[in-house]
Amino acid sequence: AASAADDGARPGETSLARELNGRAPGQPVSCIIGRKVSDVWVVEQTAILYRMRDGTVYVSRPIMGAQGLARDAVRTSVGPRALCQGDGVALTSPGGKGVRGHTAVRLGAFTPYTRP
Repeated sequence: AASAADDGARPGETSLARELNGRAPGQPVSCIIGRKVSDVWVVEQTAILYRMRDGTVYVSRPIMGAQGLARDAVRTSVGPRALCQGDGVALTSPGGKGVRGHTAVRLGAFTPYTRP
């Protein structure tokens, strides 16, 4: 079987497809409401995923800084305000090692994925 690197895909595309298995994409939106987020996780060098309380998963592919996304990185807090395309986010690693790298991660549009 060919690897993701062989076909030119980003390193985390296979992992992202596995995370979204069985979900259908909707129309991208430019903002999501932070207080409705129940969980946040990262697909290495590819995307930040936001699970909402209703089960919808929003995928944001950074427009800048995707190379700084690591599998063990987490968003420190989401808060009640909206998260919007172009916003910068601070990612930390377990154990409080601080912000990852020296590049800012800027969010892309948020594509909702729901179960059919």
